[in-house]
Amino acid sequence: MKRTLVAVLLTLIAPTVWAADDNNNARGVNPADNLTKMELLPQLRALGDTSVTSLTFKYDHAIRRVFGINAELPLVRYSGHGFSDNGLGDLTLRARGQHTWGRHTLIGATEFILPTATEKTLGAQQYTFDPILGYVYSFGHNVFGALVAKQFISLHNTDPDFAPDINQGQYRVLLGYASNNGWWVLADPQVWVNYETGRQEFLAELELGTMLNKTTGVWVRAGHRLGGNWTRADWTILMGIRFMQF
Repeated sequence: MKRTLVAVLLTLIAPTVWAADDNNNARGVNPADNLTKMELLPQLRALGDTSVTSLTFKYDHAIRRVFGINAELPLVRYSGHGFSDNGLGDLTLRARGQHTWGRHTLIGATEFILPTATEKTLGAQQYTFDPILGYVYSFGHNVFGALVAKQFISLHNTDPDFAPDINQGQYRVLLGYASNNGWWVLADPQVWVNYETGRQEFLAELELGTMLNKTTGVWVRAGHRLGGNWTRADWTILMGIRFMQF
């Protein structure tokens, strides 16, 4: 079923990729792109017989192309163990700053997750503080690489009997190609570490997208668990549409 879903999504998006205007560039793909934009992000995450589907609304506001703030709020459906829940998920707020010199960009961000979920199964049940540090290197006009480290730290657990405290790390290596005619491909291998239990998870995600015009991009991203002694999800599929300020 996983292969079928990926094949269908890639079939739908492929004609659009090659139809992109030759004068368009892929925008908003490189983590160093500091843009004002709005995104709609439908996602499916599956773990055994359970699944979580969500539609996240994300708004990102760039300030002088050096700083930025954004907010994310998902609508979530949980299904598994003979029941399902629907409602709002947790609200994410983030502020960032970056400095670029030559081919190098250093990015620092501070994120907070607020437990706004309307059901226990739809959120983390705690306030978290999530510092982020990223480094981006441009190999040229079209190719970039990035190292991103993010730490999730529980500040206050509102329901410790239901959800354990969070102390997790996410470590990513991004490698992307953004073409001159508006399409891109991005590889995103990741390592997740649960410092509460000492367990790790290894996974990889691959993204393929295209610009529909100078201000609108669409993409599909598929991810699969590769190994480790911690399982957050077996596989994920995400689609996105991005509306950018020119």
